[in-house]
Amino acid sequence: MAASITIVGLGPGEWHDLTLQAYAVLARAAAEGQTVYFRTLIHPTVERLRAEITGLRCESFDHYYDESQNWETLYQQIAEEVCTLAGRPLREAQPVIYAVPGHPLIGEASVQRVLTLARERGLSTSIVAGVSFLEPVCTALELDPLEAGTQLFDATTLAALGDDEVAGKIIPTLPLLVGQVYNRRLASAVKLVLSEVYPDEWPVKLVRAAGVGDDETVVTLPLYELDRGTSLANHLSTLYVPPVDELTALRLPETLRYITMRLRREPDGCPWDRKQTHQSLTRYVIEETYEVVEALEENDMEKLADELGDLLLQVYLHSEVARQEGEFAIGDVFEHVNAKLIRRHPHVFGETEVSGAEQVLVNWEEIKKQERIAAGRDVKEESVLDGVPLAAPALIVAQEYQKRAARIGFEFSSVEDLLKKVQEEIRELQEATSPEHRREEMGDILFMVAKAALWLDIDAEEALRRANRKFRQRFQKVEEIIRQEERTIASYGDEEWGELWEKAKR
Repeated sequence: MAASITIVGLGPGEWHDLTLQAYAVLARAAAEGQTVYFRTLIHPTVERLRAEITGLRCESFDHYYDESQNWETLYQQIAEEVCTLAGRPLREAQPVIYAVPGHPLIGEASVQRVLTLARERGLSTSIVAGVSFLEPVCTALELDPLEAGTQLFDATTLAALGDDEVAGKIIPTLPLLVGQVYNRRLASAVKLVLSEVYPDEWPVKLVRAAGVGDDETVVTLPLYELDRGTSLANHLSTLYVPPVDELTALRLPETLRYITMRLRREPDGCPWDRKQTHQSLTRYVIEETYEVVEALEENDMEKLADELGDLLLQVYLHSEVARQEGEFAIGDVFEHVNAKLIRRHPHVFGETEVSGAEQVLVNWEEIKKQERIAAGRDVKEESVLDGVPLAAPALIVAQEYQKRAARIGFEFSSVEDLLKKVQEEIRELQEATSPEHRREEMGDILFMVAKAALWLDIDAEEALRRANRKFRQRFQKVEEIIRQEERTIASYGDEEWGELWEKAKR
């Protein structure tokens, strides 16, 4: 039984690149009065076909290129129409013929959508191979795509990528070929996407009419000029982006991995970085974490981007130390966190339904419990306080302990009772007679103050950081007043200090 849809490859453009099988299919269609649907008529082979094959009836989807406002749906629209035509009654004896440039399965995004949609609708398909655009393009560039690890994209697919997707799809340290850069508007969209990971001045090559005799040209230009010329891009245009050096691709995670590896490489890395261990780097993880917190509290987004990078460096440094010691690699870090997020969000990545954020938290705790069981932990012997890192700031640990204890009923009945307990701890501090006893009672006071903050829905650690920042700002203002008055600090008495402080508070 004949296929419902026959997809024919027209080759890159030269007449002698059209296969005998493709010619036979098109000639038979003309003899039977059947229409051939071309993705585009802007292809050198089409004009010769019309001249060679009498009665060839041609229709195209060129109008979609001018009408479409969405690169992502352009080829889907074409596929919908092709499959709709193939699904009409009385088509069994006469399949739809869809002709595309090059080879149907190489750099031809519309064909993949046709094949997918045809399977969904129960339509059979057949492929008539053709010479792809890759052969003449690689010949013009003197490029071996396999040896170089070349990436291949359709221009409309690339243009549809969001800003947050580009770094995960394109590896700029490998060569890139972008096919079907068919007009200036698409060239502009491609340029904007590539600018996310390549320097604006990066030299690229636009290959036009590859393999089509004297029409073939290779134009070298900086990336930012890709859409400047009105006549550069057309249906036979392929963009080549050469690879950047590892130290040039500054917007990619892979570059950070390379840099950390290079810093610790023997014998020509950095002497300081080479001598670091997990233990010696611990303090920097803590320092960088607090600098991120400071940037957040200052609402300084430029500083936050910088500090997050410093914190990310610590992740990569520890991963590189571990890799060199045969413990784990950065890939293991990614695998652990990705698997954990997927596993703990079945309402996003699975079929679980939730009623709201509260149920998400309930599910989260149950999933964590199942993870501990799978790891061989005896959950019956667990404490509700397990899993709180003691290395965390003491106020954070205190409030986490208090929240967990309250969940199982260990709680004050009212805020008044809680405040009475605070007063009791203060009295016990006043009555303490030894340094050790006073230290213990001071700890109890701080613990109960953290509990009072929890009752008032206040993050005690954040509140104390705010108080520290307020004190710093006011004291620095006091210092500025002293400098303005041209006096020494020792010359101020207690009453004057009080006056200075009141001025600073205004």
